[in-house]
Amino acid sequence: MSPRRPPRAWIGPVQPVDPEELVGPRGLIEEVLRGEDEEHAADPDAGFFWSLLSPARQARILSVIEARLASVTIVLDRLVDPHNTAAILRTAEGLGLARAHVVPHDPGDDGRAHRRVTQDAQKWIDVERHRSGAACAKELAKRGFEVWAGHLGGSVPLYSELPADRPVALLFGNEHEGPSAETIAACKGTFRIPMAGFTQSFNVSVAAGIALAHLAQARRAQLGAAGDLSPQERVLLRERFTLLAARLARRMKQRR
Repeated sequence: MSPRRPPRAWIGPVQPVDPEELVGPRGLIEEVLRGEDEEHAADPDAGFFWSLLSPARQARILSVIEARLASVTIVLDRLVDPHNTAAILRTAEGLGLARAHVVPHDPGDDGRAHRRVTQDAQKWIDVERHRSGAACAKELAKRGFEVWAGHLGGSVPLYSELPADRPVALLFGNEHEGPSAETIAACKGTFRIPMAGFTQSFNVSVAAGIALAHLAQARRAQLGAAGDLSPQERVLLRERFTLLAARLARRMKQRR
C-alpha cells in the first residue's frame, strides 16, 4: 500500500467561467480514472481527492464556485412534465444558481424521471423540496427573499423590471393552472414576459430561462461580482464538488 500523499493547499487560480461542462472525467489524472488508491474510495477527506485533480480541473471548480449565486433562486410549483422540471434545473445550474426549490406535483415523486434530462445538473445544485407553493414562498420571505410569481396577462411588472438589489426568487406554477391563488397571495407580486407573436404563452422551461438569465445578469451587475457565497459556503461547496468530480469520473471509467 502506497503512503498517503499530503493534500495540496486549498488554493488556486480562478479562471473566467467558460462553457465547458463541469461533469465528466475531464481534468482528472489517471490515478483516479484507473481506480487506484482504492482504500480512499469512501474517504471523506476532500483534500486528498483535490490533490488528484489537475490544475485545470481545480481552476474550473474554483471558477464555478466563484460564480455561484445564492441570492437568486427559483421555485417550481407542481409542474406536471418532469422534462420541464429537469430542463429548468439544468438551466438554473448552468446560470450559476446555488439552490432551487421544488413543490412536487405528485407527493410520491422521487425525482427519478428528472435525472434523465438534467445530465447530472441536480448533483451540482441544491434542490429543496416543499409541501406547497405558498409554504415555500413564506419560507423564502423569512430568509429575506422577495418572491415573484410568473403570471399571464394583466398590468403587472415585466420580468425585466424586477428588483436586482435584493435576494429574489422566481416562482413558476403548474403548466396548465399556473400558481394557485393562495400561492400568489404569499408572494411579493407577479410578473409577466411579453409576447410579440400569435402564441399565447412560452413553455414554462423557456419562460424560466428567459427570466432567470436576465435576473442573474442584473444581480451580478448590482453586486459587482460574479457570485455571492460566503467564504465558509465556498469551502463547503469546494469539498462537495471535489468529491462529486472524483465519484463521477470513477463511475464513468467503470462503464467504459
